[in-house]
Amino acid sequence: MVAAALALSSCASVQRFQDEGDIGRVAGLINAGRSEALAGMSLTPFLLDQEVIAIPTDVSAFWETVARAGFRVEGAVLARGLPVSSDSYREFADTMEVKSFFSQYVKSGSRILELETSAGRKVLLLGRSEWFAWKLQGFKGPY
Repeated sequence: MVAAALALSSCASVQRFQDEGDIGRVAGLINAGRSEALAGMSLTPFLLDQEVIAIPTDVSAFWETVARAGFRVEGAVLARGLPVSSDSYREFADTMEVKSFFSQYVKSGSRILELETSAGRKVLLLGRSEWFAWKLQGFKGPY
């Protein structure tokens, strides 16, 4: 019984550690203005707030605009990390377009990570591990 409890708690600890590493990498790229690296790790279609971006050059343009605007997520910490479920689309928007995006493009094993910055602003990332690399599939914020 104790061994099972330890195993379950260690799984949660490992997942949190992975989530923290993923947000650390993404936050570091955002703060450094590395738009090309962010575009390279972003999948298409890409969910931006409640809009679906289907063209890779448009996703690149989004990250270039973020960098050019000087957007930062200073002091970002993991507020929560959740596996994607049937209702996860509501984290972005409760619309048919977002629900359809989740049902068509978001694979099992994807996660929603909420970052909280030192300024109290929050950002959501939608992503998944793919071939030992974290891939971004959505971004919402700041809110």
